[in-house]
Amino acid sequence: MKRGCSYFGNRIVRHVAADMRGLARHHFTYALHTFSEFDLAFHRKTMKEIVAATHDAGMEAHLDPWGVGKVFGGEAFSQFASEHIFDACQILDDGRPAALACPNNPLFRDFMMEWIAAAAESKADVILWDEPHFHNPNFLGGRAGRWGCRCEFCRKLYRKTRGRAMPAKETPDVVDFKSECLRDFLNLLMERSAAAGLRNALCLAPRRDADASREDWLAWAQLPYLETLGADPYWQWLQKPVEIVSDYSALIKDLCARNGLEAQIWIQVCKIKRGSEAEIGRAIELAAAEGVGNLALWGYEGCAHESWIACDDPPRAWAAALRALKKF
Repeated sequence: MKRGCSYFGNRIVRHVAADMRGLARHHFTYALHTFSEFDLAFHRKTMKEIVAATHDAGMEAHLDPWGVGKVFGGEAFSQFASEHIFDACQILDDGRPAALACPNNPLFRDFMMEWIAAAAESKADVILWDEPHFHNPNFLGGRAGRWGCRCEFCRKLYRKTRGRAMPAKETPDVVDFKSECLRDFLNLLMERSAAAGLRNALCLAPRRDADASREDWLAWAQLPYLETLGADPYWQWLQKPVEIVSDYSALIKDLCARNGLEAQIWIQVCKIKRGSEAEIGRAIELAAAEGVGNLALWGYEGCAHESWIACDDPPRAWAAALRALKKF
């Protein structure tokens, strides 16, 4: 079984190296390092050293475009969105721009090519395209009751593909259109990263339930440059019972089996409530029982270093995760 763990918030290489050796001693096979816009601007050489330290520990190094453009998941600000609020960001249905880039905007697509070049330069092994999305009221920075994008590029593309103007309301067809646009965007990124020698993994954010995700996720599973498909059913974050991990694991496993992909499930080891740490072990057992052979934890040591997403009792949560993984 492959075992992964997210790692972020530390750019002091000697400390990173020590932590990587610690993960390797617990039989992790890869570490996922967040590679934000801040890292791109100020830690580009450091990220190469962090990737090397991960390899030196005997693990693969995976990179995550953490919060880049705010189109990808992550607790990171976007300088791109700040600088391009009026010429490359999403326009919501109230006509106001939102502080996240539009995947259909050529400026943002060009920026992502620069990010991929830096990722390849680091000598990482895999890119995890993490929770790609249009504006979502439930994500950081989202505005309640609003939807997007209605920028000039989205409206022109909608008319071109549908033969009519984009409606003012977010109809089911608009939802489908946005998903198509995201897949086109990710296909472009994956093609470029594959050409640069990087493998592509994708983590999709759960919808209200696994059945509601199936049809749309089937189309994602058919992206030609994708090798690993996963999801992050963080049950406590979603205020659901831990058993949803089984539902999403079964869905991911089925989609991967039908499309020749590797199945991956991310296990919540962040924002775990005190006294419920045993649910982490249960989640790991549920995913493994569905045949998922690539399990990853978010995140390192229960995210103790980032108070906003830290578990209530990070050492206890981390210990619960490690105990459960030992069974596999």
